[in-house]
Amino acid sequence: MKKALNANGKKPAVEISIYLASGFIGFLISSLITTSTLIGIPFGLITVAIPVVLIKRKAEKERMALQGLWPEILDHIISGLQSGLSLAETLVILSGRGPEKTRSFFALFAQDLRSGMEFEKALTELKLRFSDGIADQVCEVLEFARVSGSRDTSLTLRTLSNFIRSDLAIRAEIEAKHSWVKNSAALAAVAPWILLLLLAAQPNTRNAYTNANGFMILITGAVLTIVAYIWMERVGKISQTPRTFA
Repeated sequence: MKKALNANGKKPAVEISIYLASGFIGFLISSLITTSTLIGIPFGLITVAIPVVLIKRKAEKERMALQGLWPEILDHIISGLQSGLSLAETLVILSGRGPEKTRSFFALFAQDLRSGMEFEKALTELKLRFSDGIADQVCEVLEFARVSGSRDTSLTLRTLSNFIRSDLAIRAEIEAKHSWVKNSAALAAVAPWILLLLLAAQPNTRNAYTNANGFMILITGAVLTIVAYIWMERVGKISQTPRTFA
């Protein structure tokens, strides 16, 4: 039996190992530079957040890339329907002719149909595998088109495709304008710690932070830095397409 994966596609144990390794490396490097393990502890806490941010941003980029493929997928579906194929046949063909990143999803959909699963149930499973608001919208439109047998299915899908393209373009523009703000905030959070690392090589600075009060100041600063960055990420986060049909 396969071990469960988290939302980023990694095993939880692997992620925990990455976090611990990052924290240990940060602790080790800062301790060597400052010759103080007490100063190295808050740096270890800060560096634990580095892979957290990188993994989260990678997952976000992959999610946005997957969303960006839906207009192309809809174009394939429309072409298939206009050529006389059924809706089920059109979706099955996407396992070999659609965007490469989504072929595995439609291959599993085709496997469900071949195993005798009803189209509605297979479409629901497809929606769950994508786990995305745009996918929910598309699957609901496809199910409605299958049930109603509408002759305007291609026109409806074309309208949906144009809407998705417009929505993705607007989101990309907003993300581009927000990215420099996020990067500036991240730099502002990290800059004091880089300065401290440089200054802590001096005996006077090192002595000031190796007593009980100095250590508590560093720990408090590390916690506040992490909290401030999390708050900044939440404030700057763009709301995603709600999964109304999940």
